Amino acid sequence: MYLKAIIATLVAWFVGLLIDVNLGSGDWQLLCLRVLLPVLAMGLCILSELKKK
Repeated sequence: MYLKAIIATLVAWFVGLLIDVNLGSGDWQLLCLRVLLPVLAMGLCILSELKKK
């Protein structure tokens, strides 16, 4: 469980970083996907574990 959550969060951070860098400047900077995607990934991991119980 912990390893899956850590790996999913790191992958989501890296993907968010790549998207943020490639979008350039503008209104898309407000999304801050480096933060948003890992939070969503960790939330989904927590919800999936709660659903199993």
